[in-house]
Amino acid sequence: MRTTTVLVTLLCLTGIIFIRGSVISRNTDPISMRPANFEYPMAVKAIIDKKCYGCHSVQGKSDKAKKSLMWDSIPNFSKPKLVAKLDDIIDVLDQGAMPPKEVVEKYPNAKLLPEESEMLKKWAEAAADSLMK
Repeated sequence: MRTTTVLVTLLCLTGIIFIRGSVISRNTDPISMRPANFEYPMAVKAIIDKKCYGCHSVQGKSDKAKKSLMWDSIPNFSKPKLVAKLDDIIDVLDQGAMPPKEVVEKYPNAKLLPEESEMLKKWAEAAADSLMK
């Protein structure tokens, strides 16, 4: 009888641990993983507004640009998705791929100056590093 009581107790405890573990894992959804108060520094925001936002926003004319990056949605990303997007931004800046040549030909003022590109890159790197802590 005593062995049966011990086995039943162990089975109950195992069940409780299993159920509790599944509830905890469901509570780690992307909303709870969002970074608190993610904001763009003023100097970075000024570059984004002047050189990037025309294409990478709801008002942008290029669906391809909107699909690849929407600056207004970035603060709503989960930490892992935000870090990945910041890494993408760094890669694009390293390649000098933005803005595209055809955009610069049509709108020469859209070209990122080297110091603007460097500022965006340093910001993205620092923000990604900070999120990884």
